[in-house]
Parts: sequence; structure tokens; C-alpha cells
Amino acid sequence: MNPNYVTADRLIALLALVGGVLTGCDGPWENAGEKADAVANVSGGAFGNGPQERMGEIQDRAARDQAKAIEAQADATEDRADEVRETGDQRAAALERQAAEIRKNAARSGEVLDQQADATRSK
Repeated sequence: MNPNYVTADRLIALLALVGGVLTGCDGPWENAGEKADAVANVSGGAFGNGPQERMGEIQDRAARDQAKAIEAQADATEDRADEVRETGDQRAAALERQAAEIRKNAARSGEVLDQQADATRSK
């Protein structure tokens, strides 16, 4: 037998493997739908899903999409928080430089006034 030919038993094994992998990806709604279809004795055929399982899959997909959207919104909010903090840090640094300049000018003016006071006393 040529190993390149697909035989019925190889095809069945491959389908079982693929089915097992895909079944492992079911979400909670899809699993519940599958159970409901089984209880109602409804199936989608050998390769299909029953109506409740399909609805469950849609609900799982919607829940995953909603979770992704919430995560994206939270990420955007965190990014905005980082921007606000960075802006605050930049403004505070600018104010600190301005305060240092004001202190320096005040110190110079104070020295000049001290010298004037000393000159007044010396007269």
C-alpha cells in the first residue's frame, strides 16, 4: 500500500483528530448548546452542529469580542493615564525650573538690598 494514498481509516482518524482539536475550542455557551441539542435529540449531521450549539458558538464569539473591546478600552484608558502623568511631570519640571529662577533672582535682589543697607549704615 502506498503511504501517499488517503484511505478511509486514515481519513476517519484525521477527521477525529481535527474534530477533537476543534471541540477543545468550544466556549461555555457552545458546550451548553451542544448539550441542549443532545437533550432535544437534534443534530446538525455528521459534520455540523445543532441549532443550539450554533447559537452558543455565536454567543461565545460575541462574548470574546466584547471582552476584547473592553480590554482595548482599558488599554486606551491606561495609555491616556500615562499621557496625563507625563504631561504633569513635564509641567512640574517646568515649574521647578521657574521656581529655581525666581529663587535665584530673589537671592540676587536680596544681596543688592543687603549691600544698600550696609552702605546706609556706613554713612
